[in-house]
Amino acid sequence: MLTQTENNKRLAKNTLLLYGRMLLTVGISFYSTRLILANLGIDNYGIYNVIGGFVSMFYMVTSTMTQAVSRFLTFELGTGNKKKLQQTFSTSINILLLLSLVVVLLAETVGLWFVNYKLNISPNRMNAANWIYQFSVLSFVCEMISVPYSASVISHEKMGAFALVTILKVLLTLGIALMLSVSPIDKLVFYGILVLLISISIQLMYWIYCRKHFHECKYSLHIDKNIFKSMFGFAGWNFLTTCASMLSSQGVSILLNMNFGTAINAARGVASQVNGTVGAFSKNFTTALNPQITKSYAAKEIEYTKLLVCKGAKFSYLLLFFIALPCILEIHFLLSQWLKEIPPYAGVFVQLSLIYSLVEVLLGSSETLNRASGKIRNFQILVSITQLLILVFSYFTISVTKNPIWTVAITNIFYLLIFIPRVIINKPFINITFTYYFKKVLSGILIMSVLSIIISLIPVYYLQEGWSRLIIVSVISTISIIVFSYLFVLTKGEKLKILNFVQYK
Repeated sequence: MLTQTENNKRLAKNTLLLYGRMLLTVGISFYSTRLILANLGIDNYGIYNVIGGFVSMFYMVTSTMTQAVSRFLTFELGTGNKKKLQQTFSTSINILLLLSLVVVLLAETVGLWFVNYKLNISPNRMNAANWIYQFSVLSFVCEMISVPYSASVISHEKMGAFALVTILKVLLTLGIALMLSVSPIDKLVFYGILVLLISISIQLMYWIYCRKHFHECKYSLHIDKNIFKSMFGFAGWNFLTTCASMLSSQGVSILLNMNFGTAINAARGVASQVNGTVGAFSKNFTTALNPQITKSYAAKEIEYTKLLVCKGAKFSYLLLFFIALPCILEIHFLLSQWLKEIPPYAGVFVQLSLIYSLVEVLLGSSETLNRASGKIRNFQILVSITQLLILVFSYFTISVTKNPIWTVAITNIFYLLIFIPRVIINKPFINITFTYYFKKVLSGILIMSVLSIIISLIPVYYLQEGWSRLIIVSVISTISIIVFSYLFVLTKGEKLKILNFVQYK
């Protein structure tokens, strides 16, 4: 294993690469979407999204297998067992090929029937819709087969290559948006063909890079039974949580729609979009950190693993808090500048969703540790039961209070209730107790958060809403977080590194 200093340098470098990727791709993605919508028109764009949305249900399989493949590849990298690493890669490819075959069979039977007889698509566009459906299924298969390759890139912590492929994908999508205006055939069909070609191109990029740089990325028909059993068991428990989460999320959306109408669904959609965009600021850091947690655990470097888990929780929270705090305090002004018409309750929904994310991000590295251990059953059962309880209690609170805010509040309450169990569930693996976690992570975070919020609220109460107040609140919150983090969150070693870095510069 590399030294801790080398790991820290690589973590910082990879985090910066992923931030650079995000800053470059977000703007291009928004512009590409605008062009695609303008060139396709609302009806064609709607057809593509309803077809794509239907096919995306199969992505539940992909997401669970991605986590499983990534965990097992990263774990074997940590153990240094090259033979088992190659067996894991080949087994994962063969599992995904089998799953792809099952998905194609379902898609070309039940799925095809559903698209042609159940979806509300104009008869004169049904031919184009069927073409789009076939292209979407093929794109899904390409992405599914590419999972072990992209997982290998992340497991090896080659974030430069990962960022480059992502940027190329976004640029190719921009190219599609520009080419649509000169389409020689039906624009919707042409768009589907080009999206499929991008999926194939991305798969080829990963395949070529992995074959060239990673010795284990050589395909074999062999399936190791033990790895197959372990990987499927891991994916199965993940799938349970994914299904429970989807059932809870969609169930709450239906409850809101039935009781309050589509305007509340729009508010929830706005909250989800804002929360996802803000959350990306900490996700880049965790993407770079997670492989190190898994590798250190696999190498039985227990103290270093505990250090990484605590460091991951602290810095993930800080990165999110920098953006979330001014957003929470100024959400009504931000929404008024972004949206022409603000859905009712959108501001409160965003605020509560960001608070939920701040709580969740404190447990992100603990969840990575749990996946690294491979003993995820108890953790997944706990989260799955919580998701279902959220749906049940949302139903009763809506019935009693007639207030949609309670659906988001209940989510926060339940996840606070299971916060401590989700921490101590990892005690058997690296002996992390809640007392240890509170001392190393939560105590400083709580003090810093309370003080930063109090100081940042001063201009909110004394200044009129507007751009000037937003800028002042953002500056004050940023300075407050930096100062109080230095005083209460950082360890002596982390403070020393910062001082040395500043003096060196």
